[in-house]
Amino acid sequence: MANENLDIDSKTAEELYEWYLDDKLIINRRYQRKLVWSLEEKTALISSMTQQYPIPLLLFVSIDNKREILDGMQRLEALMSFIEQRFSLNGKYFNLDAIALTKQLKDSGKLQQKEPVLSRESSTLIARYRFAISEYSSTEDHIDEVFRRINSNGKILSKQELRSAGCVSNFSELVRKISTIIRGDTTHSDIMGLNKIHNISICNDGLDYGINIDNHFYIRNHIISRPSIRDSDDEELVANILGYIFLDDKPTSGSTSLDTFYGEGSTSHAIHTRTQLENYIQTNGADKIVNNYLFVYEMIQKLFDANNLNFRSHILGNASSSQECPRYYQAVFLALYELIINENMQLDDEQKFIAQLGDSVQRSMVQTEGGRWAASARQKSVEDLCALIRRYFKESENKFINHAWQTLIRTLLNNSRTEQPNYDFKQGLFILSGENKIDEECFINIVQTAVAINNIGRESNGYILVGVSDTKATADRVKALYGVTPIECNGYYINGIDHEAVIQSKNIDNYFLFIKQKI
Repeated sequence: MANENLDIDSKTAEELYEWYLDDKLIINRRYQRKLVWSLEEKTALISSMTQQYPIPLLLFVSIDNKREILDGMQRLEALMSFIEQRFSLNGKYFNLDAIALTKQLKDSGKLQQKEPVLSRESSTLIARYRFAISEYSSTEDHIDEVFRRINSNGKILSKQELRSAGCVSNFSELVRKISTIIRGDTTHSDIMGLNKIHNISICNDGLDYGINIDNHFYIRNHIISRPSIRDSDDEELVANILGYIFLDDKPTSGSTSLDTFYGEGSTSHAIHTRTQLENYIQTNGADKIVNNYLFVYEMIQKLFDANNLNFRSHILGNASSSQECPRYYQAVFLALYELIINENMQLDDEQKFIAQLGDSVQRSMVQTEGGRWAASARQKSVEDLCALIRRYFKESENKFINHAWQTLIRTLLNNSRTEQPNYDFKQGLFILSGENKIDEECFINIVQTAVAINNIGRESNGYILVGVSDTKATADRVKALYGVTPIECNGYYINGIDHEAVIQSKNIDNYFLFIKQKI
């Protein structure tokens, strides 16, 4: 008997592009892989189309008038990016005059033709390439299972991607959320259009769009390599750390424990472990766990950046030949988490603390090799490191409110790429004329924007950041007037409002009060 929920059809690249333009192609980041195809992989797809080689079927789920992509996101993004001039084939760009859709966009100025131009014949051949597609209708639970089965047979998926494919639990969601925030490929919502996803593409050698992770803390400090992030080893790192924090009986760090965390195994021990993980999240709250984790992550990042130190070299010593050190990052992270979060302490002597961490692997951590870190060895490393650095901490007088402001601001800037109406950025409240006067029109605009964001919907969230320039020209003007050197972050320039606060109200607190009264 035929499956009435499954329709088999074919569509040309041009027809798929029309769906793309009409925002009918969507993805669900709750279970979809991150966008990681390299330039080489993207051009290989386009080359296959020009030679009329077969390309695997695209699988969609029909949801109202849209189609959620279950299988084929990387292929579709590569195709759409090629059509829209984001990369070339053998140095030549898709001819926008080849099809009516792109010609209209070119004539209206929405697309700019890059040169040299691929021949019209080759461009038309690509546009007319016919993809086999399958459209599926089902419930959300069935969709999760279909996605898991499709991806569990994939040849290029990493172990962590296989674990998380279709796995729906509070633990897996927490790992995904924290990892995404740290990587920087965050979005305002889990559901988003394919026409926006190129903004959060990562691992994109030779491409001038998306999230550039070459300067990421993990990579700069040789904690995890770029290929490892592509394989989701960063998510393994987060999962291993959370497992240690959540469980009283400390687990091993490695594949066996991770498989259990993500649903493998039906023994009483495996079931009890997963129950403990879920209970910890329910008891402590996901938001609090995320905030605590990010606070410790940001603290480590700031300490090493401020002291111009490389994590691997400092912890392992300059003689080490290791290219990565996620295991020892775990130990440092967990020791700090124990002291700061669990014992409510705060750093008292930064310089002595940093000095004590130098070459600490040799002095306080159990050194092991292989993919599995025994539970006893990891626990001893964490406890010994706590004992080594405790003297440089003191009891906090007040309960810590853990705000990872730097990470939060970066997340908001990244989210704005995919949901612009929910975000607005202003360089400040002063007119940039040098007169140090409040821009009344700008102030009114901010209030109106706040009302507009509120009117998007009852469940909608929005943000207005004051102290962020969206163009380099504006940032340069602020620097020329007030001597503020901006921090560049994915195309935005953070200049802050300290200079305005001092001029207008002497300090930040008074300036904030001034703004509240003005509203």
